[in-house]
Formats: sequence, C-alpha cells, structure tokens
Amino acid sequence: MILITDANIIFSALLKPKSLIAQIIKEEHKFQFFAPDYLLDEFKVHQKRIEEMSPYTQSEFKEEWKLIRSRIKIVDSSEISNEIIDKSFEVVKDIDEWDIYFVALHFKTGHKIWTGDKELIKGLKAKGYNICITTEELKDKLYKKKE
Repeated sequence: MILITDANIIFSALLKPKSLIAQIIKEEHKFQFFAPDYLLDEFKVHQKRIEEMSPYTQSEFKEEWKLIRSRIKIVDSSEISNEIIDKSFEVVKDIDEWDIYFVALHFKTGHKIWTGDKELIKGLKAKGYNICITTEELKDKLYKKKE
C-alpha cells in the first residue's frame, strides 16, 4: 500500500520515537510512503522547534530525520499539473491551504493521505472526499486478526 504522508505524521514520529507512527514509518512493512517536496520546506520551517522538543541530541535528531527521510519518496511539485493544483486549492482553501500539495499528490496518484489532522479529514469528508487514512486505521490493517 502506498500512502501520502502528511507533515504532522513525520513531526509526530520525530517527537515520539517509540510511538506507533514512528514504528510504522521505520519498520519495513507493506507500506510505501510518498510526500510532496513541500514537506521538506515545512520541515525546514519547524525543524528547530521540533528538534528542541524531541528527546534526541542534535546528532541523534539528524540521524533520526535521515532514517525517516529515507523511507519517503519525495515527489517534485513540478510533476503535478496546474489543473490538479488549482483543483486542490479549491478543495482545501477553506480547510487548510497548507495542505494543497498533499491533496494535489492524492489527485495525481489516487493514494490516500496518512494524516492526524482531524480538521483536514473532517473538511475533506464534508466535501465528499474520503481520501485520508488515520494511524488507527493503519494499525487495524497492520494488526488485524486473520480468521
């Protein structure tokens, strides 16, 4: 399963290294992770604050980011058509404009967005877009009992 990974998921993994989110990203499962290149810009903006809040030393933080980053295929936003960007803007403009590239990557690929952003999930569903998956839903897929 391929998932588009929202920035809040990555930030959570860095802040809580023993969390289920961190485990899902770091372990070799049946998931592949994609993100728009905007994720890297967003990381740069918040890096210092995340690093300060994380349980890591500076060098450990760099190593952890390197590991997490290695699990995510970054998609250049120039690969997404203007038509898709425009459609995505119309969809998210009254929810959260910062999520435009994650939604655009969904429209380009058809893959679900893994996010913990409840407002985004709720706003998209209200518009008829069931395009997100939560950590709880991933947990169910990973650990469901086989009968």
